[in-house]
Amino acid sequence: MRVPSRHWASRLFGATDAAWSVSFAVHILIGLIVGVAVLLPFFPTPAAMLGGLCAGLVAGVGARVPAAVAGLVALMTGLVALVCAGLGVLTSPIPVLAAVAMGAIVFSSSLAAAGGPLGAGLGLVGSFTFAFATSVRVLGGERAGGVSDLLGVVAAGAAVGVVVGFVSALFRAKGRLARLPRSEESLSVRMLHALRARDEHFRDGVRRAIPLAVAMLGFSAFGGRDAYWIFLAAFTILLPTGKPPTSVLITRIAGTVVGVVAVGLLALVVPTIALAAIAVVALIVGIAAQERYPTYGAALSSIGAIMFVGLPSGAVTEWAAHRLLDTLIGSALAVLALLVLWPRDRPKREAEAGVGVPG
Repeated sequence: MRVPSRHWASRLFGATDAAWSVSFAVHILIGLIVGVAVLLPFFPTPAAMLGGLCAGLVAGVGARVPAAVAGLVALMTGLVALVCAGLGVLTSPIPVLAAVAMGAIVFSSSLAAAGGPLGAGLGLVGSFTFAFATSVRVLGGERAGGVSDLLGVVAAGAAVGVVVGFVSALFRAKGRLARLPRSEESLSVRMLHALRARDEHFRDGVRRAIPLAVAMLGFSAFGGRDAYWIFLAAFTILLPTGKPPTSVLITRIAGTVVGVVAVGLLALVVPTIALAAIAVVALIVGIAAQERYPTYGAALSSIGAIMFVGLPSGAVTEWAAHRLLDTLIGSALAVLALLVLWPRDRPKREAEAGVGVPG
């Protein structure tokens, strides 16, 4: 008997087999709250938010690994966040350097994905912290503080995230921590192999690095919010490593557009304080749902992001309208790169057999 195919809307908006990322979202929230609470009395609000984000991401990655090794993973993640966010602070005034650094970090994150989930997680943190640090430096201006302030807040935020990760690991593992298990090949060896073999991770890195470097060049050079949202749209679509299927690509774009439209409508009837609360809830629920309900997760995350950007200037509706066009431009840039740069990777069996691999 023939089983009828699912309706296109069910395929687009329906649940996947993945579970809710509750622990990941909760740890990000805890790290963010603790980081902001510690840093806000000493640093301007934009800088404190940067440190809080570093703390949240560092703590969040620790929640995705077994409790016994989460503390050491938090330490590794903290170092990655410190280096990449620091690069964002230092290179953002020089557009060419910012673009080169963005491309290098994104390319490295694709190579790191060859080392498994931990490598992919470290690459995600590096890309995200660099992009956010650059955004704070360019958009925040003098309100964000000087270079020394931003570097200090990055270091403090990473340290807070490591502490939260260690405390969580001790609690989850009941005090029994362990070393990271040894593998036959280290992360650096696997990255080097992917680079030499020019495999799917290498190609993925090129596909992601070129458009994001171009978008970062425009954002760092012009510094406007329109340039920022063009970069952010491309960054959101290309942030996960790997070439996405067409359905997943449509899901990411649809989720971002849904978020833009929704926040424009909410801003007409909801007061500012309520919008701030909705932004926090939207971000956390969106992160938790990102794997099981990709479209809803992307939409909710977009709602939270646009609220946080618009609230300080009191122009949420204005920026939502601008961002709709910017999102389409950034999405087109990302899709163009995915379609033009190696539109098809080698079949998996061919890659594993080493066909066409130099050396």
